[in-house]
Amino acid sequence: MKLSHAALALLAWPAIVLADAPGGLIAVTPSPAVDSALAAKPGDPSLPRPRVAAPAAWVDVAPLPKAPTDSAGAATIQLLGDVQVRFAKAGDTSYFATAWQIGSAQGLDGSALQVDWDPALESLTIHRYRILRGGQPIDLLGDGHAIKVIQREGGLENAMLDGRLTATLQPEDLRVGDVVELSYSITNHDPAMGGRSQYVAGPSDGVNFGRFRVRMLWDKDKQMQWRVFPGIIQPKLRKTAQGNELVADLYNGTAPLGPEGAPSRFKLVNAVEITEFTDWQGVSHTFAPLYAKAVTLAPNSPIKAEAAKIAAQTTDPKRRAELALALVQQQIRYLYLGMDDGGFVPATADQTWSRRFGDCKAKTVLLVALLNELGVTARPVLVNTKQGDLVAARLPTMESFDHAIVEVQIGGKSYWLDGTRLGDDSLDRLEAPNYTVGLPVTEAGSPLVAIVPDALDRPTQVVSLTLDASRGVDVPALASGEMRFHGRSGSDMRQTYAGYSQADRQRELRKLWRNTYDFVAPGKILTANDPATGDFVITMTGSATMEWTRDQGVRWYEMDRSRLGWRFNIAREGELSPDAPYAFDYPDWWTYRETIILPGGGKGFRIQGEGVDQTVGDLYQFRRTVDRDGDKVTVVAETRALAGELPAARATRARAQMTELASSGIYLRMPPDYEPTDAEKDQARREDEAEASAARARDKGAAGSSKGAAGDR
Repeated sequence: MKLSHAALALLAWPAIVLADAPGGLIAVTPSPAVDSALAAKPGDPSLPRPRVAAPAAWVDVAPLPKAPTDSAGAATIQLLGDVQVRFAKAGDTSYFATAWQIGSAQGLDGSALQVDWDPALESLTIHRYRILRGGQPIDLLGDGHAIKVIQREGGLENAMLDGRLTATLQPEDLRVGDVVELSYSITNHDPAMGGRSQYVAGPSDGVNFGRFRVRMLWDKDKQMQWRVFPGIIQPKLRKTAQGNELVADLYNGTAPLGPEGAPSRFKLVNAVEITEFTDWQGVSHTFAPLYAKAVTLAPNSPIKAEAAKIAAQTTDPKRRAELALALVQQQIRYLYLGMDDGGFVPATADQTWSRRFGDCKAKTVLLVALLNELGVTARPVLVNTKQGDLVAARLPTMESFDHAIVEVQIGGKSYWLDGTRLGDDSLDRLEAPNYTVGLPVTEAGSPLVAIVPDALDRPTQVVSLTLDASRGVDVPALASGEMRFHGRSGSDMRQTYAGYSQADRQRELRKLWRNTYDFVAPGKILTANDPATGDFVITMTGSATMEWTRDQGVRWYEMDRSRLGWRFNIAREGELSPDAPYAFDYPDWWTYRETIILPGGGKGFRIQGEGVDQTVGDLYQFRRTVDRDGDKVTVVAETRALAGELPAARATRARAQMTELASSGIYLRMPPDYEPTDAEKDQARREDEAEASAARARDKGAAGSSKGAAGDR
């Protein structure tokens, strides 16, 4: 699902962290161990290797700074972090230098050389890897022959292959007090970007450092725009004979923290962003030929025959789109391929159909190709599934997205189709995803478009549980339940359990029920798709051991999941943007329904607690109803999100209201003169007999031990 290559450089002491896209991180991190996941063996001579050489002439090598104040006692003391980038038409080169001191034995574990790079699009040059001990250098690098190159593929379990390699080297004789220095450069040239440049750099939040520098250079023929995010990075621009130099150079500082619990647009702090794209239309236009080429079908493409089969079934454009989506979702398995140019460039539709696998880009291209053949207006749209509101606040870059979907326009309405999901069989039931914005890929170039979900018209999750305690409160109750997942929740749950074997599926479903109601012992569990609603339904029958608590001579039972609200944290240690709103999941709507059948027709049992109908902070609507029909008591507790953000000025009051809601539930109180049922009496008798039998066995064993002891004497 990742779309980009190394674009985000954040210094994570004592390491540099690069992010492909907001959806994934690649750690260029000194690490104590390496987790190899592919067949390529450590030191495999068939793999490309890094060069060992001095830095380029344009690099300004920084001397070792003094340790930051207040660093005593740290496992590692962060001395230097240096990120220098030269943007050029032939490719961008990033120089990284970092130095740290081993402050204690705990710091010894994090000092191995470990640098990731993409050999298809990047070249790696390692300049320095050494120890300073008592001011004397000890070289660890030599000519580089000891470096091992491995292909880890850390995302393999998530069906992701990116082709990145790792250069690794374990240091020998490392001691407490040593200073470790590491520097290297990566030159990137991605043809998909058309010679354009983009970058984000800054220190990791909360880091205490001796010196941190960001230095960016570009020639006069490159027109770059830049912006800073809140925090300590405030660079200065100066003109040079070659072009421009942007520098932020800090000594003895600490990178402040961003606001906890805030939307993602407030979380990127202590950073500078730079791009050659002037607007989002330029990004869209750059992607367009990549997708246009991939969508184009061969004259004898089998995809045309598949489209003809669909066309023969119906002339309705909605139904055609539904059948095309089902074909892509059901016939093409998901596998991300980021090797070579796979980060930005989609595989062709014909290639994907032949392979029967593909990532989000490949599935999007195949779906658009089918819809083009069917005469349905469709276009690819790039989105960020986790940080859409940050994308809307950023400068235009190609690396801002982590997913691709399809926009279909029928009857003046947009429908958002995702080939990586399962079970989306009705356009009318499709909900717009909460991605905030998306970027349509068009030849003319498109701006960002809003992708905002409509308010929900029904809960996305309804969990119902019936406990038949008519045989008595102290014997296991018969339990039956249903979990019903609607809309995107239904598709997500359907996809979650689709890949399991029958045995594994049953085990995971039992775990789901036990995690929801830990006192329930599931027996038979079934799943089904409701054809009328598209809901994914999980049903269960089993038993439950209900815990009736005794208090001052009266026994009571708190009805499960009857409490509303929760205690959410509003404390913020970060100094930056303290007045930022708090982020909550939206849209969201869930309901818990519990029915308890009481013994003895419910005679003498009382209900304690009241219904609720309350809105908190224009953020959530809470409702609770309590109904009794003879021996049946039913509680329905419902929580509906009304917005995705809570203004900071209203957070304290909202938290107090939700905390108060969370403190009260619905309770059933037993009558003081409750008479045990026949089933309870039978159970008590069996328990008494078992206890007596155990006592006799203990007595017999004790007597035998006594005789043995007497014989020994």
